[in-house]
This record gives sequence, C-alpha cells and structure tokens, in this order.
Amino acid sequence: MKVSVLQQFLRNLIAPLEASAAPALTVAALQRACQGLDPFQDKEVADFAEFLARAAVYERDGHWPSPNPSICGRIVDEPDAAEYARRLRTFLEREVSSGNPVPDNVRLELNRLAKRLKTSQVKEMARELQIEDGFRGKKQGIEKIVFRLTGQRLSVRKPRAPRRTAGELDPATLQQYAAELRNLTDNATRTQRVQELVKQLRGPDLRALAETLGARGTARTTKEGWGEKILAALAAPPAATKITRLTEILLALKAKAEGPDAPIEEIEAELRSLEEQMDPDEALAVAKQFGITRPLDSQREAIAEIRRKVFETKRARESVAL
Repeated sequence: MKVSVLQQFLRNLIAPLEASAAPALTVAALQRACQGLDPFQDKEVADFAEFLARAAVYERDGHWPSPNPSICGRIVDEPDAAEYARRLRTFLEREVSSGNPVPDNVRLELNRLAKRLKTSQVKEMARELQIEDGFRGKKQGIEKIVFRLTGQRLSVRKPRAPRRTAGELDPATLQQYAAELRNLTDNATRTQRVQELVKQLRGPDLRALAETLGARGTARTTKEGWGEKILAALAAPPAATKITRLTEILLALKAKAEGPDAPIEEIEAELRSLEEQMDPDEALAVAKQFGITRPLDSQREAIAEIRRKVFETKRARESVAL
C-alpha cells in the first residue's frame, strides 16, 4: 500500500472532525500531518514505517543507524547510478568470498534491487562499472554484473538429469513387471497395462521384459512390436509358464542363499530337483530369464551358471572374510 492511500485516509477524517466541532488544534494537526506526507506519497507504507524507525534512532543517537546502507537505498536515500554501482561493488566484495557460490542472503538482496530498478538504471550501473550493457532485461543485467564482479553465477542451474542407458532395468524389476502382467487375468486390463509400459519404457527394456516372458524378436522390432509380443507371450499356453515358474523359484532360492545363516544343504537339494525338471532348451531359457547374459551352449553350462548366480553373494561374503 502506498503512503498516498494512508494520506487520503487521514484527509477523509478532517471533514467529520470539523462537523463534530472538534478542537481547531486537532484539525490543524491532522492537516499538517497530511501535508508532511506529501514527499512520501509514492513510497510503500512498509518503507515509510522503516524510515520512521530509522528517524527515531537518528533523533536519539544523532546519526542514521546503518553505516552500510542497503544496495537498494532507503526511503530517504535515492542514489544515482554511480552510487548504486559503488554500493553494489562494496556489497559483493563484503558478502561473496572468492571462489565461493553466491549466498542466499545476497540473492535475496539482489532480487530486491531488481524489483526496485528499471532496465535503464541497470544499464547505467553496468556502464559505471565498465561492463558491456548488451543485455535485455534488468534481471539478466544484474546477473551479468554479478558474474563480472565475482566470477560466480547468480542463478542456480539445475543439474541435468542423467541420460538413460539401454537396458536400464535390473533383473529384479523386470521380474516384478513380468509378475504384475501375469497376474492380470482380464485381457482389456492387461492390454492397457502393456500399452502404458510401451510408453514408459525404452526399447531395450521392453525387449528384456518380452524375453523374460518368453517372447522373441529381432533388433529391428519396434516398441509397439515388443508390446504385441509381450501380449502374445502372456496369452501363450502353459508350456511357457513352466520357465517362468522355475525362474521365480530360482529367484527365491537366491534370496534365501544371501542370508548369513542360509540353509545351504536345503538350497542344494532344491537346485538338484530343479535341474532334473529342465530339458536342454528349458535350462537355456531359464538361465536367460534368471539374468545370465553371456552366451550359453549347453544344458550343463546353463545349470552351472544358474548355480553360480544363486550362490554369488555367499561366495563374495566368504572371499571378503578370507
């Protein structure tokens, strides 16, 4: 609110006071108060209140309370471009340490400065500081001045999000997606969820999910193509489900083997039982779904890799202990 609004409010009191036969001294004092506000009509009431507080200090102590006035100036302080430039340089030299980022309190003060000044004034400040004034807005101008004087950027740049790489999803997440899709028995709901994943995931991740579900494709298969293959794999006969079931059992065994008191003999027995249930093609398919990426040529090699992966955490723990 401007002081002029407060001034008008006080003026509106004069007529009622005169009508109520108020003492002439009271009416005159009010008129004098209104006249005293004339120089401050365009100021904010908050700034005017701050001036009154500073004036009270001056009346008490004989000097203004701040030896280092704000860059923006006060209600009784209207610096020109040269004075603004001097204050800004002094302020930055005092508040911004060499090699350190601009503190938050400095950003706050400079935001106040940007709101108070016009672009033309900022350009005058830049010229006073012998800085090229080739900028558009006052905010950009102040940022340019601060960078030239401190070597630090005023605006904080958000770090770029890291670029996603191909095949970003880990095997556990792939298994979660696969289990979620298998549990969707309604065709319409399943199709809708697959379409959401096609939009959400990258091509390599969709391919990995499709292969986890038993689907196959080529390097040229599109994201939509992988979505169709996922739906086809989910609608496949139960024969493909055996590979999934065996993979889920292996994941549970691996989690059990990672505990410090894992029942190794029990896990070994379950592994032997699973090995007996798999033919060569199934062993290779299970190994791939289990997260083994290197090429495998035989059932024996696939089973060996599966056992190695089940106990990899246990072996790592034992090697550290040694």
